[in-house]
Amino acid sequence: MPYSRLFRFFLTSVVALVALIIPWYFLSPYLAAPVIAVAGNLMEFAFRWVVGFEVDGVVGTLLTNLKVLANQDGRLVVGQLSPEVNYRTFGYGLALFWALLIASRPNRMWAKMALGTVILVPSQVFSMCFRWLREALLYNNAEVLSQTRMARWMLEVVAYFDQLGFLIVTPLVPVLLWLALDRAFINKLWVEMVLAGAAQANEKFERAKVERQ
Repeated sequence: MPYSRLFRFFLTSVVALVALIIPWYFLSPYLAAPVIAVAGNLMEFAFRWVVGFEVDGVVGTLLTNLKVLANQDGRLVVGQLSPEVNYRTFGYGLALFWALLIASRPNRMWAKMALGTVILVPSQVFSMCFRWLREALLYNNAEVLSQTRMARWMLEVVAYFDQLGFLIVTPLVPVLLWLALDRAFINKLWVEMVLAGAAQANEKFERAKVERQ
């Protein structure tokens, strides 16, 4: 029955996701490196106040020339703003994508898993860039914003796209990518559900026909 197949798929997906979180956690420093590099170069190209970036495991630090006051040994000193973002905050979507593929077991699964890992990089870069912007602009005073020469309404844009990246892009893009790479599973499940529905309708019709006789 298609519903039992669907139940097995969801159950296998959950079990696979729980199991894959562990290797993903230990692989994340290697998975984070290209994402942080692309995001850092993109930020450096887009904003004149970004002077570079640093990678420390799964943490990407954006280096800026924005000046902020910091408390050091009880006295205020002028420092440069360097927001940090942890890749694991949004990179877990990759483990979700792997789990869906394992649950549906498509043809050439390993090739699709590798391809999807690369395709998901832009969505992770998107999330990292806007999380950097949030950390740099939303949690600091108006003086920092004035140094960037950005309009205040841009803060709302940054907040919106940061939430979009965290709440929508991170969990949804892996699912959409899986649907695109394993349409055969969805088509087969859809056909089985249609046939099962037709069989049930025919059974009800025959039962009603017998009752009228």
